[in-house]
Order: sequence, then C-alpha cells, then structure tokens
Amino acid sequence: MDLFKNDTIFAFASAPSSGAVAMLRISGAASVEILSKITRKKLFEPRRATLVEIYDGKERLDKAVAVVYRAPKSYTGEDIVEISLHAGHYIKGRVLEILSELGIRPAKAGEFTMRAFFNGKIDLAQAQGVADIIASKNKAAHKAAMNSLDGGLSGEFKNIKNSLRELLAQIEVRIDDGDGELAPLNKEFSLNQIKNIIEKIKKLTGTFCAGKAIKDGVRVAIVGIPNGGKSSLLNALLGYDRAIVSPVGGTTRDTVEANFEINGVDIILTDTAGIREHSLDPAEKEGMLRSRRAVQNSDIVIFVKDGSSGINQKQEELFNEIKKEGKNTICVINKSDLLPESYNPQGSLLISCVNGSGIEKLKNKIIEVSAVGALQEDGMLITSALHYDALLKASRELELATAKLADLELAAEHIRSALQSMQSIIGETTADDILDIIFSKFCIGK
Repeated sequence: MDLFKNDTIFAFASAPSSGAVAMLRISGAASVEILSKITRKKLFEPRRATLVEIYDGKERLDKAVAVVYRAPKSYTGEDIVEISLHAGHYIKGRVLEILSELGIRPAKAGEFTMRAFFNGKIDLAQAQGVADIIASKNKAAHKAAMNSLDGGLSGEFKNIKNSLRELLAQIEVRIDDGDGELAPLNKEFSLNQIKNIIEKIKKLTGTFCAGKAIKDGVRVAIVGIPNGGKSSLLNALLGYDRAIVSPVGGTTRDTVEANFEINGVDIILTDTAGIREHSLDPAEKEGMLRSRRAVQNSDIVIFVKDGSSGINQKQEELFNEIKKEGKNTICVINKSDLLPESYNPQGSLLISCVNGSGIEKLKNKIIEVSAVGALQEDGMLITSALHYDALLKASRELELATAKLADLELAAEHIRSALQSMQSIIGETTADDILDIIFSKFCIGK
C-alpha cells in the first residue's frame, strides 16, 4: 500500500529480557537492502534460514541467522527480514543504532500488525485477535483469541454484512425504479430477513458477558461472619497457603486477592474480612467496608457458613443481606467434617477445608453459575467491547428498519447504518482514531 511505500521500520519482536536469543524484525521496501548492508551478503533465498555475520563498520558485531520473506507472502504483506541475534545488551543496542544510521526508523506499537491490516493480510477483527492472543492469560482466553485470529469470528461478521448488503440492494433498486418496472418489494420476506439477521446479532452479543469473563477473569468474593473459614477456603481452592488462618476471629483485616484457573478460566479470588454488626476497632471497621466493596465488584459471591455453630441467626441475616446485592451467590457450609452424615444442606454445598471434601464440587459450581457456564463448546465468542457496541448499534438500527419498512427510503437509511457498523468491525469503514486506539495496545515489535 502506498501509505508505507517508502517507509521501512524495525523493532525487536522478542521480549526485552536476558534470554539467549533476540529476534529483530525489519519490514518495508528497503528491508533486504538493509540486510545486505549489515551482513555484506547480497543474495538471500526467501524463507530459508541463512547464517550471517553482522558488521559494525569494519568490525564483526555478531553471528546471526537471517530469514527473508518477500512481499506479498509475509506477515505485513511487505518485504520482511527477521534476524535472530545473540541477546547481549551491547549487541542489541548497537544494532538498533546501526539501523537508525542507515535511515530506517523504529516501529511504533502495533505497527507491523497495522501494516498487515492495511495491506489486506488480515481484517480488523483478526488484528484484535493478534492482540488478544498475546494478552491471553489462560486456556479459554487463548482459544477465543485463536478463533478471532483464524478468521472464524470474521466469517460470522462478514456473513451478516453480506446479508445486509443484499437486502439493501433489493430496497435501493426499487427506490430508484421510478418507472415501476420491478415487482414491489416482498415486505414479509424482507421482514423475515431482517429478523433473522437480528437473531444472529443477538446470538453473538449474548456471548459478550462470557467473553469478558474469559478475557478478564471471573471475580469471586468469599464473604461471611468472622471465623467462618473464609481464609481456609481461599487456601483450599488455591491448593496452597495464601492467607493467614487463625482460630481467633477477625484475623483477616484486609482483602487478600489471588488467581487460579478452573477448566482454563482465570478466577480472581478475594478473601474478605468477616462482617459483623459491631466492629471492635477502626482497622476492623475499614476491613468490613472493603469486604462490602469486594462484593459489589464481584461477579460471584461465595458465602461461607460455619457448619460447627449450628443455626446462627447472624449468619442468616448477613446471608440475606448479601443476596440483595443481586450477585450470583453460592452458599457453602464449611466444617462438614464436624457434621453428621445425615445433615441436609438444603441448597448449600457442604465442604471441609480440613479434608478437602466438596472443594471440586465448589469449583464446578463457580463455572456453572458464571457467564462462562452457558457457553457452547465450539460457539463464537465476543470479547471486544468495540465489537459488542457495534453489534448493538447494528441491532438497534435493524429494529428501526422493521418499523419503517413501509417507507423504503427510511428503512434503507437504517439498514445502511447497520451495514456501516458491521463494516467498522471488520475495518472497512473504521475511523483513524479507532485504529490508533486498537493498535496502540500492541507491544513494540508486533
């Protein structure tokens, strides 16, 4: 694309760590020429690793391996050179200085992927998949990102876009048919088409809560009265001692946060200070305030009851109060090892942090009540707020189109707006400022 025609960029695509090898990427029309200058070697067979020597003036700087990718068969669609250097600080720093002296410039964040987008190698949804796969913290997030990167999600968007284009064409051709040569628009058929498209959009937007949970993690707050076993439960779920456990009530004064995975989904656990009617000191009072904030900020609440204390009015009152927050709440009865086998929990899970019974059931329950629990195994997943907002806008415009179908010009305007929203997801009509926001989240070198 002419936008980058005379502009060659470079950056390290590997992390700035103390590893053994650092991978340098150069993209642009002058890439191979630059490689020849720093290696004193003129011919390179595309896609074949070549052992080279890197020169700093007359001095040898390093021995490296270089691979050339010729346009358009490269990641960016331009000529690309990738050089695997020894990762010494001096070598890396000096190579960057040499490249700058040769007249090419450092890449901006996400610029390699932006070039891939502008050169038609990927669409915008796939580009966001690249960012997501780098940022993925767990198996589920990685799977969703791979789906975007492979174009599965783009395929869904394009199918909706193409359906809208066909529908709009049928309406516009009749608007332009001043002589009445065409048969009138079959409004019932068109209405069904619009409704089918709306259903497809709703199916996608309905996955956003789960997509957000998979991408950002599921926040779970563990709450209850003091000395009910909240910290013990945190440790039991994690499989190691993260929180201090003491038989003295009120040990936890602050929130304690830790992450772990259930079935590839990131779970952010928050152990909270016990909540009781009267606090003993300012520190405990502040801890209780933070406990309530943790509940408000959570996706799921695990309310821990002390099974050894029998029916406890204060526990029940607090449990009913917590449920009023409207969160998905799981009630567990701890210390089940002290209860008779005939005990019926009536809707609560029996657990024991001492012997581990019930902990696996609790983990399954967390996934079941989370947004992730309703997902289909191979279904498409919306993880981007930009995609979600654009789909919602498209759906609203189509709802308006159904109400205005008697007036073809008004209906066409709403369908056209819906089509623009779908095109913005793929990147066909996306504003430059939105592109800057998307690609600025990438790391340098990607």
